[in-house]
Amino acid sequence: MEDKNKVLYSGTHTIGNKPIILKSWSADFNFYDEVLKTIPQWVSFPNLPLNYWGKITLSRIASGLGCPIYADDCISSTTRISYARVLIEMDISKELPKCIIVQDPPGKEFEHVVEYDWVPQYCHKCLMVGHDFVVTQEVAEPQLVM
Repeated sequence: MEDKNKVLYSGTHTIGNKPIILKSWSADFNFYDEVLKTIPQWVSFPNLPLNYWGKITLSRIASGLGCPIYADDCISSTTRISYARVLIEMDISKELPKCIIVQDPPGKEFEHVVEYDWVPQYCHKCLMVGHDFVVTQEVAEPQLVM
């Protein structure tokens, strides 16, 4: 289990410079029925004030984007303080937010920028990850051929 978690949560993985999506296997998994709408995304919160770096607080902030799965090891060890990073399961069929509203304990709100390690392309026509179907209607001018 520890090895599985190490692989799943260690970051974005690629094969031939193309990102791959890793998910835990389950006995009822059927590759052909699987529609990838929610995928794990590494989300960074650059320059997030240190008083928001607690696991519970960071989890609440991440919940505004999706379902938090895992916090980067640098959160607990505070070896990097320029940004907090959380793995969040997000619905990629919708546009990924560029910022999130954060509320402090007294109730004051502020807008905070979020960054993604990778923004997948999602095709709304075939419901697949990896490309984006854009309908373009170009009217071609008739050409005279001699």
